[in-house]
Amino acid sequence: MTDYVETIKYIESIPWTMRKPGLHRMRELMERLGNPQDRLRFIHIAGTNGKGSTSAMLAAVTEAAGYRTGLFTSPHLLKYNERMKINGIDIDDEALTEVISKVADAAAGMEEEPSEFEILTAAGFLWFEKESCDIVILEVGLGGELDSTNVIKTKELAVITPIGYDHTAILGDKIEDIAGAKAGIIIPGCDVIMALQNGKESDAGKVEKVIRKNCEVKNAFLHIPDGDGIEELSSDIHGIVFRSSYLKETVRLNLTGDYQLMNALTVIECIKVLNEKEKLFLTEEAVLKGLDKVKWAARFEVLNEDPVFILDGAHNEHGIRAAVNGLKKLFGDEKIIYILGILGDKDIDGMLSLLYTNAKSFITLTPESSRALEGERLADRLRSDGFEAVSFKKPKEAVSYAFDLCRNVEGACICSLGSLYLAGEVRKVFVNR
Repeated sequence: MTDYVETIKYIESIPWTMRKPGLHRMRELMERLGNPQDRLRFIHIAGTNGKGSTSAMLAAVTEAAGYRTGLFTSPHLLKYNERMKINGIDIDDEALTEVISKVADAAAGMEEEPSEFEILTAAGFLWFEKESCDIVILEVGLGGELDSTNVIKTKELAVITPIGYDHTAILGDKIEDIAGAKAGIIIPGCDVIMALQNGKESDAGKVEKVIRKNCEVKNAFLHIPDGDGIEELSSDIHGIVFRSSYLKETVRLNLTGDYQLMNALTVIECIKVLNEKEKLFLTEEAVLKGLDKVKWAARFEVLNEDPVFILDGAHNEHGIRAAVNGLKKLFGDEKIIYILGILGDKDIDGMLSLLYTNAKSFITLTPESSRALEGERLADRLRSDGFEAVSFKKPKEAVSYAFDLCRNVEGACICSLGSLYLAGEVRKVFVNR
């Protein structure tokens, strides 16, 4: 590959799905590349929701502590480059072209063609190793046990964020099966941080049982944060101020949304274990600085203040519940104008029942996916349930219409929810304004 355009065409030509599940392709590919992942240190993060925010917070804190920090996440919003960062900066076009070219050459001789995510994961490992990262915050793509990121052999921490029902066609439709897949990132002797589970009480208990059992079998050390160890002092659309029993000073988190406080609790437990086990040294000053500066696009992100426009990538019942709860906390009984685009294989009834509790009206879009629920069909469903709903083809039209609805309406709030790829298109409307 000679340039960035050719590189992107190559990535987009690779099948997203794997012909056979397993890590055999990834292991062969990394062997051909000299196993750069074996010369890196990782914090590995799995879960259904909160993975990205938790990863971003940990990356911000380790960077503030002076470490050269790699961050690998997915999916991207606008460009593949967003998936790989060092100290908050995306990989540039030239560097991405270079590492993808090397991975493509290695993959060319393989009997089984690697998937798109395997190619990108391998490229990330190559870049982080070449750039001499001190620590890499590594988010799984899907599941955990058979995820291509799980080719790594050692981990400073294995972190499991809240688990809910998503990707059930692949991971199973029982919460125990989903938890078991996520628990696959646990390796013998490692420290495991399990976030407080925020789903139904019965599901939370089942998840914890699965994680505990996996830790016992693998002689791993399980750490669960104390829910009483954090106290919210205030919150608004600009962030959250809280007190932690682990820290002396009051903390400001530069992310908003009710669920971010629980993600911060998980992050502080990670910091506590890293310090106690002397795996990293993260001072209170670094924690305060990192959390005060952290940014994470499309996670309860405020893109406009008058009227308030919030963009959130919630795309399953678990995420929608967290978003709705966050909106109710910030706006009370105020009814919300929702921009919504969802996939047809999700729990649509469950998602809509949550949105109906504080919805004023809906604007629908069709995500770019073969699994998308067509926007007009969704609007028909919403109208049949008694709500005003209108569908648009383009995010720019939907955003413009939403602003028109809010003209001269004091305290109005718009919230865009759905696929992260759709979130990227909505966010682009504001970037290009």
